[in-house]
Amino acid sequence: MTTKRNSLFIVKNLIFVVFVVFCVQFTELKIDVIKASEIALLLLTPFLYVKKINKWILMLLALFIAWFIITICLNYSRSFYLLENVSVLKTPYLISIGRFLELISCVNLTTLVYLFFKGTSKEDIQQYIKYIYDFSFIILMVNVVVYILYMSDFIAETRMVYWGDRLRGWFGEGGPYGLMLAFTFCLSFFYTNKYHFLTRTIIVLVIIFLADSKAGFMLVLIWFAIHYYRKIYKSLRELNIIVLIIGGLFLSFVLSKLAKHYISDINNIKREIAERPTDINLIMGRIAGVYIFPEMIKDYPAMGIGLGNYPIMRNNPEYLGVIPRSPSGETDAHGFGGLIQLLVDGGFFVFFAFMYIVYRFYRKIRPLNQGLEKFLFIFLCFFMFGVQLYFLYPWVLLGILISLGSKQELHE
Repeated sequence: MTTKRNSLFIVKNLIFVVFVVFCVQFTELKIDVIKASEIALLLLTPFLYVKKINKWILMLLALFIAWFIITICLNYSRSFYLLENVSVLKTPYLISIGRFLELISCVNLTTLVYLFFKGTSKEDIQQYIKYIYDFSFIILMVNVVVYILYMSDFIAETRMVYWGDRLRGWFGEGGPYGLMLAFTFCLSFFYTNKYHFLTRTIIVLVIIFLADSKAGFMLVLIWFAIHYYRKIYKSLRELNIIVLIIGGLFLSFVLSKLAKHYISDINNIKREIAERPTDINLIMGRIAGVYIFPEMIKDYPAMGIGLGNYPIMRNNPEYLGVIPRSPSGETDAHGFGGLIQLLVDGGFFVFFAFMYIVYRFYRKIRPLNQGLEKFLFIFLCFFMFGVQLYFLYPWVLLGILISLGSKQELHE
């Protein structure tokens, strides 16, 4: 009997780790436009909320439900510009329902992580995080091997590489893939391991050279600044002003190089559109969003344009200016991440409500002296650097934080 129980325990743990890694890694595995992982998470809903709901999760559920109801009630006053040759799920109301279900799947993943860790010790939680990290790293190495084989012409075709030499795994582009790798990188700081230097170095090299993810690289730099800020501050105090000026200039140079492409396109938008009128990277995404979403905020500052409505409202001529309409068959997103999405789609009401929940949670974990607030800040940073609110992997991090926040002091 004991052997049977141990086998079931091992299988249960393995299923949990594999499922979490699946949700993190395989975002482009879809049925129509719906992610397979989201379907699985939504099917778990009745089993996740049969008992008392954690108050932080309850607050998020209440906010997202309220956001959805407000959207449905106010959609009648919005002006929609329907997209051509896209899924029926990208039409008014249905697109809002889809985004709402995606947000619920995100909260469900947080809940699943929290419930799985609820009765475990901190040491066990750290061990599970290690399993998630190790499994993710193995998938990374498989992707790198595929990349090498493809670049060496041993295999003729793979969806993991695009534009000839850019690794994206099971993500849409290299940028989002690099951000996910930055998330994996941060997970390794929950526990100690003698191989961390090697695996972290490999992750950073893949982010920079294979995925070519500027946002992912910036997230890693920000994480180092957050995690080692006391040591950095102490070291800076011991340096003279000349060294500080040189260091500041070097950092400014690196940042300007990373942003040079975007700054040039934004400053010369009319010329660039005339030269590249069909370039999706120019007429959609971040560069177009710079001109479009501020106009939306001006029109709907309090309650926003409605959950998920950006793609079907961005073609309003009053918003576009010199930006062309979305090409046939394409669905646009502004690309500025979840916090801007909160502000654009939900207005100041949803934005400040979400930030209030995060702030309240910060107030709870800050006195615990566990260092969890660093991970909470990086959770927000993902949404500042292009990760949409409905991407699943940041919500794994939140589930871990809610779990550890209810434990005793974490041994560093």
